[in-house]
Amino acid sequence: MKKIKVFTLLTAAVLLTASCQKTDETVTASVTAPVASSEVSQETPEESETSETTVELTVDNYFDIAPEETEWGSSEEAADIISLVDMDYIESSYEDIFYIETPADLASLTYFVNTYPISRVDMDNKMFIKADLMNDIDLSGYNWAPIGIFTGSDHAHAFEGIFIGNGHTISNLTIDNDISDNGFFGDIFGSAVCGLYIEGAQISGNGSKIMAAHIEDVRFIDCSCEGILPECSEAETLSLFPTVTDPGNNRFIDCSISVTNSDDITVEEDFTVNPFPEGSGNAMIDRFDPDGDGIYEYDSDYFEED
Repeated sequence: MKKIKVFTLLTAAVLLTASCQKTDETVTASVTAPVASSEVSQETPEESETSETTVELTVDNYFDIAPEETEWGSSEEAADIISLVDMDYIESSYEDIFYIETPADLASLTYFVNTYPISRVDMDNKMFIKADLMNDIDLSGYNWAPIGIFTGSDHAHAFEGIFIGNGHTISNLTIDNDISDNGFFGDIFGSAVCGLYIEGAQISGNGSKIMAAHIEDVRFIDCSCEGILPECSEAETLSLFPTVTDPGNNRFIDCSISVTNSDDITVEEDFTVNPFPEGSGNAMIDRFDPDGDGIYEYDSDYFEED
């Protein structure tokens, strides 16, 4: 009641003063009436936040959400690839084959592997990817991101499938971030990689490698990598190629490295570790190296013929 009386007296004083002025003078009075507390807008913390929110991806909404609006797409790890992602390309490829011809195709595959919300280990409902590298790809000028995110033994966002490199080269791969365990593959599980060559790579981060940071149950056939690991002090072949979770369930057939570590030590080696038993067959070796002499010829399409 006291506030109302004061307001009334103030208003009256203003009107009285105005009536005493000369007629050719104009007086403007701005008076704000008091507002009852129940009428005051109470802004909630959620309404006052200016930070951007991200959208949780589901199988149903996956192709309706812009990549930059997702949690991974807006993170540091996505780096430069997010502007290259083509959702139409992903939608036309993910249930068939990712034919990779350009940096945009490779970026789109990376985004899909790292974000698609389907288990890699559930045998009844799992994602199995087929990737076919059709050209050499130069990644100069891009800060790239690993294919597959290591989340532990669940491999929730690992690459799982077949990656046929066809003897093509990914050159000038650069991954520069504050995240550990980087590599062309960040996490790869239950897969086969054949005929993939990486040259001129420079990959930062503790525990990072050039070909693959984390592997489990993977066959690398005729794969090579060359580059620099500026934060890696390792100098053993299989510590520089991938981090071997269990050497017993991984195979490295006709592979090679030329990798320089943080101590400026370059390790160069051709190696085969855990080869297939004598007399056993392998579809990729039978296709691309039918003579078994370690000379691979990529003159046929692995997926079209299988």
